Amino acid sequence: MLECRDNIEHKIIWQPRMGSSLFWFVNWTGLGALYFITPQDFYCDEVIHNVYDVVEEGEWDEDMLMDILTHDLTLHIIENIKPPVMHDELDRPYWMLEARGKFTVKYAWEYTRRRRDPRIAFKNIWVKGLHFKTAFFTWKVWKARLPLDDHFRRWGYFMPSRCWCYRNPDEETLAHVFYRSYATHTIWYYFLSNAGISMEGISLQHAVTKCWIVQVVPRLKPIFYVPPSIIL
Repeated sequence: MLECRDNIEHKIIWQPRMGSSLFWFVNWTGLGALYFITPQDFYCDEVIHNVYDVVEEGEWDEDMLMDILTHDLTLHIIENIKPPVMHDELDRPYWMLEARGKFTVKYAWEYTRRRRDPRIAFKNIWVKGLHFKTAFFTWKVWKARLPLDDHFRRWGYFMPSRCWCYRNPDEETLAHVFYRSYATHTIWYYFLSNAGISMEGISLQHAVTKCWIVQVVPRLKPIFYVPPSIIL
């Protein structure tokens, strides 16, 4: 149920009434939560908590919106969304997959079933003979379920920690810890280069996938499913 929530929460749009919706972390614009669609070079001003914080005398504070959002996002809000009116009615959630706007398990199931991850990925992770804890850890890396800085950032928490596994410490993200840092990159390169797999210009998930789809004789195929889990 929690995994489904991550997939379908952005299908709930909050219709401004008094502007009580969280400005950054819920979908009140129809485009998704602003925190996730704003470019990284734009600073997330945490002083602004709710939608009514960018309203002045019943109108959008255009200067403030221009300062914290891109030009396109600002125009979308000004041209398509009516400014909230300060009264006692809280903002309302509207389920966009149903005409009446009411959440139903039926429509949530239909939506998540179409968006489900390809079964082939999980089939390759759960390799017969591989220790359960090892395979389970690989699944958590694949689904980005580890408590690292980039995971917490999606929930609105900015962590001050740094990964010190290399002489140039960097933010402790999934890609850095398991792929880009000197130690992990060296290990990946050792195994993949000996298997004839190039690492040039590929991401962590691409490296894992290349091990799964490498062209080898059938009797060696199961062996190539295991290295990603062992390396991780």
